[in-house]
Parts: sequence; C-alpha cells; structure tokens
Amino acid sequence: MSDQNQTNSAQQSASKRTQIIPNVTPEPGTALDGKVAIVTGAASGIGEAISRTFAANGAKVLAVDIDADRLAQVAQQIEATGATVHAVVADVTSEPAVQDFFAWAATQWGSVDLLVNSAGRDSLCPPVTQVTLEEWNKTMGPNLTAVFLTCREAFRLMENQASGGRIINLGSSSTRVASGPGHSPYRASKHGMLGFSKNILLEGKDKGIGVTVLNPSHVKTPMTEVIDAGLYDADLPAFLDGWLDEKEQREGIHASCIDVSNVAEAALWIATRTPDVTVPTLSIYPTHKAHRYGMEV
Repeated sequence: MSDQNQTNSAQQSASKRTQIIPNVTPEPGTALDGKVAIVTGAASGIGEAISRTFAANGAKVLAVDIDADRLAQVAQQIEATGATVHAVVADVTSEPAVQDFFAWAATQWGSVDLLVNSAGRDSLCPPVTQVTLEEWNKTMGPNLTAVFLTCREAFRLMENQASGGRIINLGSSSTRVASGPGHSPYRASKHGMLGFSKNILLEGKDKGIGVTVLNPSHVKTPMTEVIDAGLYDADLPAFLDGWLDEKEQREGIHASCIDVSNVAEAALWIATRTPDVTVPTLSIYPTHKAHRYGMEV
C-alpha cells in the first residue's frame, strides 16, 4: 500500500471512529423514578451534570452549592424540563447547614435514597515547603470534612429506610496516585476520602447502604478551563511542573479532557444497581493518560 493510500485509510478510520462515538448524554427515562437524590457541588461541572442526569431519569434532586446565582440558573433549567429540583444554597462544611438540608429532604420528600458528594476544591499548590496552613484547611474542609458530614447524615436516614440507599463520593486519580510534585493538600484529602469511604462501605454492608468512590480525572469543567490559564481557585497560580503530559502541553488541558457527560452516565449506572451489588470504586479518565495511570487509579 502506498504512503498516500495508508494516509487516506488512516483518515477514514479516524472519521469512522468519530462517527460511531455515541451521544452519552442520557435521554430522559424512568430509571430513578421515586428516588430522592442530594447532590452537592450542583451548580457546575460534574455535580451539575449529575443533577441534570438524575432529574432527567425521574429523581427528585436536592441540588446544593454555595454559588447562589449559578445554582438558581441550573435549577430553573432543570425545572423547565418538567423534572423536580430544589436548590439549597449552603456551605457543606457547616454541620448545621448539612443537617438542615437533609432534614428538609426527609420531611418534604420522605427519604434520601441517593447522595452524591461532588462539592470540592482543587489545590494545585507548590511543594510542601510552600504550603500554608490556610491552603491545607481550605482544601480539607470541602474535600474531606464535608464528605464526613453528609455521609453521616445520609447513614442516619438510610439505615432506617427499608430500601437503604447509595452514596457516591467523587474522587479523582489523586485518590490513589501522586502523579507529580506539589498538590499535597488535594491528594491527602482524596486519599483520606477513599479511606473513609472504605470504612463506611463496611458499616453499610448489612444496612442496604452502598458506597462508591467514583474517580473521574481530567474532565471538561469550568475548573479545567481555569487551569488552562495557569490558575486554580479563581486567581491562585497553579503549580504544574511534572503534572502535564505531552498532549496536554501541546493542546491544553481542557481540550485534552473527557466530556463531563461520561461521568454523569457512570454515576447513573452506579445509582441504579440493586442492593445486592457493590461497586467499591469506578475510574474514568482520558485514554491518553493510560501510560501514567494504567489500572492504578
């Protein structure tokens, strides 16, 4: 085969691959009819995508975030589809706030069947000698303390429900690996969240409560757009030495990420498993990261 024919064949194959990639945005369905879901970090990114997906599939969604304006927009758009959503502006690191929105769901909707912990903070900070206590605490609060608070309240309700419930805690590749220097508060928080989730998985085993750590990594969200500008958490400079691979350096981080709908559909699959099925962890990341993560994530 000539070089030109080989080139044409490769281009045709690439075109076919593009054409057969399915639209992973779920169609409206009934998979979660009758279920009540609490989703934190629901105003953007992964939390927003999961809120929309759960609502589209019949769940009543209590959407929680600290961004009041954006949360209102998301809730309004979900309601416009005919789905049921209740927006709560709350800081998930506040014990009274967490207790209040769980109580609201139990009182107004009668149960809490699903909890998705998507609220969190990235910390692309420099090596440990330059990490401040403020940075450490700002990361541990939403990434670990909030998970404890929400999971505790979920357990208190779910263990008294005949149907039990399911908890999905959003991790990342950082729940298992350290792919470069820096970022220690974030990686510590995600490692800690995984350990906590392992423990409560055992505590929920005989109570009908499933616990999953869903590990998406390098996902197209507003957060990755900010990182492309060399920043994180609004205007803090991101430490990226040794973190980016060749594709990300060449094309940008956001362009190299997977679509957020992949993660939302994975969450829907976990949420619809029967109580006799346990999904301890599920990882999803761009194929081009396999040389770094492999099956370790």
